Amino acid sequence: MASRWLKLASACAVLLPLVFAAPKSYADAQGKRVAMFMGPTQDKYLGALSKSFDTSATGMGMKVTVFSSPFDPALQAQQIDDAIAQKYDMLVVQIISQRAILPTLARVKAANIPVMLVVVPMVGNDSNAQDFYLSYVGYDDVAFGRMIGEATVKSLKDAGKSKAKIAILAGSMQEGKAPLREHAFRDVVAKTPGMEVVVTEDVKWNPAVGERVAGQLLARFAGQGGLDAIYGMNDSIANGAIQAAASAGVEPGTGAKNLIVVGGNCQAPGVKNVEAGKQAASILMLPVEEGKVAAARAKDFFEGKKIDKVTFLPTDTITKANIEKYAAACSY
Repeated sequence: MASRWLKLASACAVLLPLVFAAPKSYADAQGKRVAMFMGPTQDKYLGALSKSFDTSATGMGMKVTVFSSPFDPALQAQQIDDAIAQKYDMLVVQIISQRAILPTLARVKAANIPVMLVVVPMVGNDSNAQDFYLSYVGYDDVAFGRMIGEATVKSLKDAGKSKAKIAILAGSMQEGKAPLREHAFRDVVAKTPGMEVVVTEDVKWNPAVGERVAGQLLARFAGQGGLDAIYGMNDSIANGAIQAAASAGVEPGTGAKNLIVVGGNCQAPGVKNVEAGKQAASILMLPVEEGKVAAARAKDFFEGKKIDKVTFLPTDTITKANIEKYAAACSY
Protein backbone atom coordinates (compact mmCIF):
# COMPACT_ATOMS: atom_id res chain seq x y z
CA MET A 1 0.00 0.00 0.00
CA ALA A 2 2.74 2.41 0.98
CA SER A 3 4.72 1.84 -2.17
CA ARG A 4 1.61 2.33 -4.31
CA TRP A 5 0.90 5.78 -2.84
CA LEU A 6 4.53 6.84 -3.09
CA LYS A 7 4.81 5.67 -6.68
CA LEU A 8 1.66 7.61 -7.56
CA ALA A 9 2.99 10.71 -5.85
CA SER A 10 6.27 10.31 -7.70
CA ALA A 11 4.33 10.06 -10.93
CA CYS A 12 2.90 13.50 -10.24
CA ALA A 13 6.42 14.86 -9.76
CA VAL A 14 7.58 13.25 -12.99
CA LEU A 15 4.92 15.26 -14.79
CA LEU A 16 6.56 18.52 -13.72
CA PRO A 17 7.98 19.41 -17.16
CA LEU A 18 4.60 19.06 -18.88
CA VAL A 19 3.16 22.42 -19.87
CA PHE A 20 -0.14 23.87 -20.96
CA ALA A 21 -0.76 27.04 -22.89
CA ALA A 22 -3.86 29.22 -22.72
CA PRO A 23 -6.22 29.29 -25.71
CA LYS A 24 -5.49 32.06 -28.19
CA SER A 25 -8.71 33.82 -27.23
CA TYR A 26 -7.13 34.72 -23.88
CA ALA A 27 -4.96 37.84 -23.98
CA ASP A 28 -4.67 38.71 -20.29
CA ALA A 29 -6.22 38.17 -16.86
CA GLN A 30 -8.38 41.31 -16.86
CA GLY A 31 -12.00 40.48 -16.11
CA LYS A 32 -11.52 36.70 -16.10
CA ARG A 33 -13.99 34.96 -13.80
CA VAL A 34 -12.41 32.41 -11.45
CA ALA A 35 -14.38 30.10 -9.17
CA MET A 36 -12.48 28.75 -6.16
CA PHE A 37 -13.70 25.59 -4.40
CA MET A 38 -12.36 25.00 -0.91
CA GLY A 39 -13.06 22.88 2.14
CA PRO A 40 -14.44 24.74 5.20
CA THR A 41 -12.94 28.22 5.10
CA GLN A 42 -13.43 28.42 8.89
CA ASP A 43 -10.29 26.29 8.97
CA LYS A 44 -7.43 28.74 9.54
CA TYR A 45 -5.23 27.35 6.78
CA LEU A 46 -7.99 27.12 4.18
CA GLY A 47 -9.40 30.49 5.16
CA ALA A 48 -6.00 32.19 4.87
CA LEU A 49 -5.29 30.49 1.54
CA SER A 50 -8.63 31.44 -0.04
CA LYS A 51 -8.33 35.03 1.20
CA SER A 52 -4.77 35.28 -0.14
CA PHE A 53 -5.79 33.91 -3.54
CA ASP A 54 -8.83 36.20 -3.72
CA THR A 55 -6.81 39.31 -2.79
CA SER A 56 -3.91 38.47 -5.13
CA ALA A 57 -6.05 37.46 -8.11
CA THR A 58 -8.36 40.45 -7.71
CA GLY A 59 -5.32 42.71 -7.68
CA MET A 60 -4.33 41.15 -11.01
CA GLY A 61 -7.70 41.98 -12.57
CA MET A 62 -9.52 38.68 -12.08
CA LYS A 63 -12.98 38.34 -10.54
CA VAL A 64 -12.97 35.62 -7.86
CA THR A 65 -15.90 33.78 -6.27
CA VAL A 66 -15.07 31.43 -3.37
CA PHE A 67 -17.26 28.40 -2.65
CA SER A 68 -16.84 26.47 0.60
CA SER A 69 -17.80 22.88 1.45
CA PRO A 70 -17.67 21.10 4.84
CA PHE A 71 -15.58 18.28 3.35
CA ASP A 72 -18.68 17.13 1.44
CA PRO A 73 -17.80 15.61 -1.98
CA ALA A 74 -21.42 15.64 -3.16
CA LEU A 75 -21.82 19.34 -2.37
CA GLN A 76 -18.51 20.14 -4.07
CA ALA A 77 -19.62 18.26 -7.20
CA GLN A 78 -22.87 20.24 -7.24
CA GLN A 79 -21.00 23.52 -6.81
CA ILE A 80 -18.65 22.70 -9.68
CA ASP A 81 -21.52 21.67 -11.95
CA ASP A 82 -23.15 25.03 -11.25
CA ALA A 83 -19.87 26.74 -12.15
CA ILE A 84 -19.76 24.86 -15.44
CA ALA A 85 -23.23 26.14 -16.24
CA GLN A 86 -22.13 29.68 -15.38
CA LYS A 87 -19.13 29.31 -17.75
CA TYR A 88 -16.37 30.47 -15.46
CA ASP A 89 -12.99 31.02 -17.12
CA MET A 90 -11.08 28.90 -14.59
CA LEU A 91 -11.76 26.69 -11.57
CA VAL A 92 -9.35 26.51 -8.63
CA VAL A 93 -10.09 23.39 -6.61
CA GLN A 94 -9.13 21.85 -3.31
CA ILE A 95 -10.23 18.28 -3.95
CA ILE A 96 -12.46 16.91 -1.20
CA SER A 97 -12.45 13.35 -2.58
CA GLN A 98 -9.96 12.33 -5.24
CA ARG A 99 -12.12 9.40 -6.32
CA ALA A 100 -15.50 11.12 -6.24
CA ILE A 101 -14.32 14.17 -8.17
CA LEU A 102 -13.14 12.32 -11.29
CA PRO A 103 -16.55 12.30 -13.08
CA THR A 104 -17.00 15.97 -12.17
CA LEU A 105 -13.60 16.92 -13.56
CA ALA A 106 -14.41 14.98 -16.71
CA ARG A 107 -17.44 17.25 -17.18
CA VAL A 108 -15.27 20.31 -16.58
CA LYS A 109 -12.81 19.11 -19.20
CA ALA A 110 -15.65 18.54 -21.68
CA ALA A 111 -16.69 22.15 -21.07
CA ASN A 112 -13.10 23.22 -21.87
CA ILE A 113 -12.63 25.03 -18.54
CA PRO A 114 -9.08 24.86 -17.10
CA VAL A 115 -8.68 23.55 -13.55
CA MET A 116 -5.93 24.43 -11.09
CA LEU A 117 -5.54 22.27 -7.98
CA VAL A 118 -4.41 23.58 -4.60
CA VAL A 119 -3.81 21.95 -1.18
CA VAL A 120 -4.42 18.36 -2.34
CA PRO A 121 -2.72 16.82 -5.40
CA MET A 122 -4.46 14.41 -7.74
CA VAL A 123 -3.31 10.94 -6.74
CA GLY A 124 -5.31 8.01 -8.07
CA ASN A 125 -5.38 4.89 -10.17
CA ASP A 126 -7.21 6.43 -13.13
CA SER A 127 -4.65 6.87 -15.90
CA ASN A 128 -6.65 9.82 -17.23
CA ALA A 129 -6.75 11.65 -13.89
CA GLN A 130 -3.71 13.76 -14.70
CA ASP A 131 -5.40 15.03 -17.86
CA PHE A 132 -8.27 16.57 -15.91
CA TYR A 133 -6.33 19.52 -14.53
CA LEU A 134 -3.98 22.20 -15.73
CA SER A 135 -1.63 22.44 -12.75
CA TYR A 136 -1.18 21.65 -9.05
CA VAL A 137 0.18 24.41 -6.82
CA GLY A 138 1.02 23.47 -3.25
CA TYR A 139 3.32 21.46 -1.04
CA ASP A 140 4.91 18.05 -1.49
CA ASP A 141 3.34 15.80 1.14
CA VAL A 142 5.80 12.97 0.52
CA ALA A 143 8.60 15.41 1.35
CA PHE A 144 6.64 16.54 4.42
CA GLY A 145 6.38 12.99 5.74
CA ARG A 146 10.03 12.27 5.04
CA MET A 147 11.27 15.51 6.64
CA ILE A 148 9.22 15.16 9.84
CA GLY A 149 10.23 11.50 10.03
CA GLU A 150 13.88 12.50 9.90
CA ALA A 151 13.26 15.20 12.52
CA THR A 152 11.57 12.65 14.80
CA VAL A 153 14.42 10.16 14.53
CA LYS A 154 16.98 12.91 15.15
CA SER A 155 15.08 14.21 18.19
CA LEU A 156 14.88 10.72 19.66
CA LYS A 157 18.59 10.11 19.10
CA ASP A 158 19.45 13.54 20.54
CA ALA A 159 17.45 12.53 23.62
CA GLY A 160 19.62 9.42 23.92
CA LYS A 161 16.98 6.96 22.74
CA SER A 162 18.18 4.17 20.47
CA LYS A 163 14.84 2.36 20.67
CA ALA A 164 11.46 4.02 20.37
CA LYS A 165 7.74 3.36 20.00
CA ILE A 166 6.12 6.05 17.87
CA ALA A 167 2.41 6.81 17.33
CA ILE A 168 0.87 8.79 14.47
CA LEU A 169 -2.23 10.97 14.82
CA ALA A 170 -3.22 11.35 11.19
CA GLY A 171 -5.60 13.43 9.14
CA SER A 172 -8.14 11.54 7.05
CA MET A 173 -6.46 8.32 5.91
CA GLN A 174 -9.02 7.39 3.25
CA GLU A 175 -7.30 9.55 0.65
CA GLY A 176 -5.59 12.88 0.14
CA LYS A 177 -2.59 14.27 2.01
CA ALA A 178 -2.53 12.09 5.12
CA PRO A 179 -1.67 8.74 3.48
CA LEU A 180 1.21 10.34 1.56
CA ARG A 181 2.67 11.82 4.73
CA GLU A 182 2.07 8.69 6.79
CA HIS A 183 3.74 6.28 4.37
CA ALA A 184 6.77 8.53 3.87
CA PHE A 185 7.11 8.96 7.65
CA ARG A 186 6.93 5.21 8.20
CA ASP A 187 9.55 4.57 5.51
CA VAL A 188 12.03 6.90 7.24
CA VAL A 189 11.45 5.40 10.69
CA ALA A 190 11.71 1.84 9.33
CA LYS A 191 15.28 2.57 8.21
CA THR A 192 16.36 3.14 11.83
CA PRO A 193 16.86 -0.12 13.77
CA GLY A 194 15.12 -0.08 17.14
CA MET A 195 12.57 2.57 16.19
CA GLU A 196 9.06 1.59 15.17
CA VAL A 197 5.73 3.17 14.32
CA VAL A 198 3.43 1.09 16.49
CA VAL A 199 0.08 2.63 15.56
CA THR A 200 -1.60 5.11 13.21
CA GLU A 201 -4.89 6.61 14.36
CA ASP A 202 -7.13 8.52 11.94
CA VAL A 203 -8.36 11.62 13.79
CA LYS A 204 -9.85 13.34 10.70
CA TRP A 205 -7.73 16.49 11.19
CA ASN A 206 -9.74 17.19 14.35
CA PRO A 207 -7.60 18.49 17.27
CA ALA A 208 -10.21 17.55 19.89
CA VAL A 209 -10.34 13.99 18.58
CA GLY A 210 -6.54 13.99 18.45
CA GLU A 211 -6.32 14.96 22.12
CA ARG A 212 -8.78 12.23 23.14
CA VAL A 213 -7.06 9.55 21.06
CA ALA A 214 -3.61 10.60 22.30
CA GLY A 215 -4.82 10.13 25.87
CA GLN A 216 -6.11 6.68 25.03
CA LEU A 217 -2.82 5.71 23.38
CA LEU A 218 -0.74 6.92 26.31
CA ALA A 219 -2.87 4.78 28.63
CA ARG A 220 -2.77 1.80 26.27
CA PHE A 221 1.03 1.77 25.99
CA ALA A 222 1.74 2.70 29.62
CA GLY A 223 2.08 -0.95 30.55
CA GLN A 224 4.58 -1.48 27.70
CA GLY A 225 7.05 1.16 28.82
CA GLY A 226 5.08 4.02 27.30
CA LEU A 227 5.25 5.80 23.97
CA ASP A 228 8.46 7.59 23.09
CA ALA A 229 7.09 9.93 20.40
CA ILE A 230 3.85 11.13 18.84
CA TYR A 231 3.55 12.64 15.36
CA GLY A 232 0.50 14.90 14.99
CA MET A 233 0.05 15.72 11.30
CA ASN A 234 -0.50 19.37 11.97
CA ASP A 235 0.45 21.53 14.92
CA SER A 236 -3.12 21.73 16.23
CA ILE A 237 -3.24 17.94 16.47
CA ALA A 238 0.25 17.87 17.99
CA ASN A 239 -0.96 20.44 20.54
CA GLY A 240 -3.79 18.07 21.43
CA ALA A 241 -1.22 15.34 22.06
CA ILE A 242 0.74 17.71 24.30
CA GLN A 243 -2.41 18.53 26.27
CA ALA A 244 -3.23 14.84 26.61
CA ALA A 245 0.29 14.09 27.82
CA ALA A 246 0.02 16.79 30.49
CA SER A 247 -3.29 15.30 31.68
CA ALA A 248 -1.70 11.84 31.82
CA GLY A 249 1.27 13.03 33.84
CA VAL A 250 3.65 12.58 30.91
CA GLU A 251 6.05 15.46 30.28
CA PRO A 252 6.44 16.50 26.63
CA GLY A 253 9.85 17.84 25.68
CA THR A 254 13.16 16.93 24.13
CA GLY A 255 14.97 15.17 26.99
CA ALA A 256 15.61 11.51 27.75
CA LYS A 257 12.57 11.22 30.04
CA ASN A 258 10.25 13.28 27.83
CA LEU A 259 7.62 12.35 25.26
CA ILE A 260 8.88 13.66 21.90
CA VAL A 261 6.05 15.41 20.02
CA VAL A 262 6.33 16.63 16.42
CA GLY A 263 3.78 18.33 14.22
CA GLY A 264 3.41 20.01 10.84
CA ASN A 265 1.97 22.94 8.87
CA CYS A 266 3.64 25.44 11.27
CA GLN A 267 0.51 26.72 12.98
CA ALA A 268 0.33 29.14 15.91
CA PRO A 269 0.05 26.41 18.60
CA GLY A 270 3.16 24.78 17.15
CA VAL A 271 5.10 28.03 17.28
CA LYS A 272 4.30 28.44 20.98
CA ASN A 273 5.06 24.80 21.76
CA VAL A 274 8.37 24.77 19.87
CA GLU A 275 9.42 28.01 21.58
CA ALA A 276 8.51 26.49 24.96
CA GLY A 277 10.43 23.28 24.24
CA LYS A 278 7.29 21.13 24.38
CA GLN A 279 7.32 20.29 20.64
CA ALA A 280 10.47 19.12 18.89
CA ALA A 281 9.68 20.08 15.29
CA SER A 282 7.18 21.27 12.70
CA ILE A 283 7.23 21.69 8.91
CA LEU A 284 6.90 25.00 7.06
CA MET A 285 3.59 25.34 5.18
CA LEU A 286 2.29 28.84 4.46
CA PRO A 287 -1.27 29.34 3.16
CA VAL A 288 -0.68 32.97 2.16
CA GLU A 289 2.21 31.95 -0.08
CA GLU A 290 0.21 29.13 -1.63
CA GLY A 291 -2.60 31.57 -2.45
CA LYS A 292 -0.20 34.12 -3.98
CA VAL A 293 1.58 31.56 -6.16
CA ALA A 294 -1.70 30.01 -7.35
CA ALA A 295 -2.98 33.47 -8.36
CA ALA A 296 0.27 34.19 -10.21
CA ARG A 297 -0.03 30.89 -12.12
CA ALA A 298 -3.62 31.72 -13.08
CA LYS A 299 -2.47 35.10 -14.40
CA ASP A 300 0.33 33.42 -16.36
CA PHE A 301 -2.17 31.06 -17.96
CA PHE A 302 -4.51 33.85 -19.03
CA GLU A 303 -1.54 35.70 -20.52
CA GLY A 304 -0.71 32.68 -22.67
CA LYS A 305 2.41 31.64 -20.78
CA LYS A 306 3.46 28.05 -20.26
CA ILE A 307 2.36 26.52 -16.96
CA ASP A 308 4.20 23.75 -15.10
CA LYS A 309 2.10 20.71 -14.32
CA VAL A 310 3.31 20.76 -10.70
CA THR A 311 4.60 23.66 -8.60
CA PHE A 312 5.88 22.54 -5.21
CA LEU A 313 6.42 25.43 -2.80
CA PRO A 314 9.65 25.47 -0.76
CA THR A 315 9.49 24.18 2.80
CA ASP A 316 11.77 23.66 5.78
CA THR A 317 11.99 21.74 9.05
CA ILE A 318 11.24 24.05 11.97
CA THR A 319 12.89 23.50 15.37
CA LYS A 320 13.78 25.68 18.32
CA ALA A 321 17.02 26.52 16.52
CA ASN A 322 15.23 28.40 13.71
CA ILE A 323 11.73 29.09 15.07
CA GLU A 324 12.44 32.83 15.32
CA LYS A 325 12.85 32.95 11.53
CA TYR A 326 9.37 31.52 10.89
CA ALA A 327 7.33 32.45 13.97
CA ALA A 328 5.55 35.48 12.50
CA ALA A 329 4.61 33.81 9.19
CA CYS A 330 3.39 30.65 10.93
CA SER A 331 1.23 32.38 13.54
CA TYR A 332 -1.91 32.57 11.40
